[in-house]
Amino acid sequence: MNEPPTPEAAIREVLFRNADAVNHQLLKRLGDVADHLSRHETLAVLGTLDGAETDIAKIRSLMLLLRDCFASPK
Repeated sequence: MNEPPTPEAAIREVLFRNADAVNHQLLKRLGDVADHLSRHETLAVLGTLDGAETDIAKIRSLMLLLRDCFASPK
C-alpha cells in the first residue's frame, strides 16, 4: 500500500502543478505571438505579449519557493 505523501511533498506537487499551468498559458501566449508576427500584426503582437513578464515572474517565484522552502533531497 502506498504511503500518504508528506505535507512537504504535497505542497511541492501543488507548486509544480501551478507552475505547469502558468507555463502552458505562457506557451499558448507565445504561439499566438508567433501567429501575429507571421501576419505582421504589430499591435496584436504587443497586446499578446502583455502579461508574459508576469507569467515568467510567477513561474520564477514558484521555483524559488520550492528551492528555498521545499528543497527535494535529490
